[in-house]
Amino acid sequence: MRSVVTFLSVCALSTMAFAADTKVSAKPPAEELMYLATWPHTIRVIDVNKDKVVDSIVLPTDIARVLVLAPDRSKIYASTLRDNSIVTVDLKTRKILDCFTINTATDNNRLSGLTVDPTGKLLYSIVTTVTKKMDHYEVGDPKFVAIDLDQKKIVRSSPFPKDEFPGARSLMRVSPDGKSLYVFRQQILVFNTTDFKLEKKIELSNPVAPPGMDNLSLNVLDDPNEPPGKLMSIFNASDPYVHRDIFGIAEIDLSKQTFDLTPIGPAATSIQPLMLTPDRKLGYTVAVNGTHGDRVTEFWVFDMATKKLINKREFVGRTRLNFGISADGKKLLIYNAGFSIEVYDAKTLALEKTIDLEGDTTSNLIVMPTH
Repeated sequence: MRSVVTFLSVCALSTMAFAADTKVSAKPPAEELMYLATWPHTIRVIDVNKDKVVDSIVLPTDIARVLVLAPDRSKIYASTLRDNSIVTVDLKTRKILDCFTINTATDNNRLSGLTVDPTGKLLYSIVTTVTKKMDHYEVGDPKFVAIDLDQKKIVRSSPFPKDEFPGARSLMRVSPDGKSLYVFRQQILVFNTTDFKLEKKIELSNPVAPPGMDNLSLNVLDDPNEPPGKLMSIFNASDPYVHRDIFGIAEIDLSKQTFDLTPIGPAATSIQPLMLTPDRKLGYTVAVNGTHGDRVTEFWVFDMATKKLINKREFVGRTRLNFGISADGKKLLIYNAGFSIEVYDAKTLALEKTIDLEGDTTSNLIVMPTH
């Protein structure tokens, strides 16, 4: 117990120190900000219009693996790796507001995925507990948890269904009314947030999917321009006979628990999440075909009204990468793994600028919406 008390004391002292030392940067109206964590324990504040890092927020805990934007867009919640802490950052002042660990003296609670309740009071995750015994460690089964940000602790938990597998980094989202928790896998699992009971299992395969499609999977990531209460996602599928791989665009309504799938064409080796322009007329992704010396990386552009591929362009891609878009839809962003963000023009698909992050990326990218 002494180690937990010591951690909390250090966390509290660090919070006060950051509150005293952190400088508040002036924010001109024209800036478009993004947030990305880098090694060893820093969140970089990036102005995409200036194409540079304009501030850095040093965390008092450990490496940030997941960043989640608060519903009112005033704060970011960071989940850190080694100590399993939740750090709250105020975006206006760029100060650390709070930090706490969900570990105990004997239990290491490893977080997989993180999403926030629409009220901003609860975080949901899937946790695997590693318990230290006298002469060994015991690894528990995955379980859902609700983390109360005011009480700074896990207030509800329930075992994850044994016949399902949550995955190493679970993709989750809460419905607009806060009553349902979505987990995206080969199926869409919908759980009640009150008791974490499985409400609905949306099988993305025959006969629900378009005829001849099976083994679907979704690629879901935060998009600053996604429709309210909905997700627009790339899906991959194969038919059950010759196992021909195809891809398409899925539209998921989180309130109605419905979805629409539009097959488009042959699948690539891998496809990044779909990103939309503010008017949602165009969608962008990055497709990779082949491996090693035969690897080809391309931007793909879609007309969202017709769900047709209307443009593509090859570029020199990293071996491992993530894809994003600026909130105004004018710039395409390539990051991870590495010390930089590559900025491409969305119209010409040509490289414009490389932003030096001064540290290896460790988290997802948060792009502040303009609306």
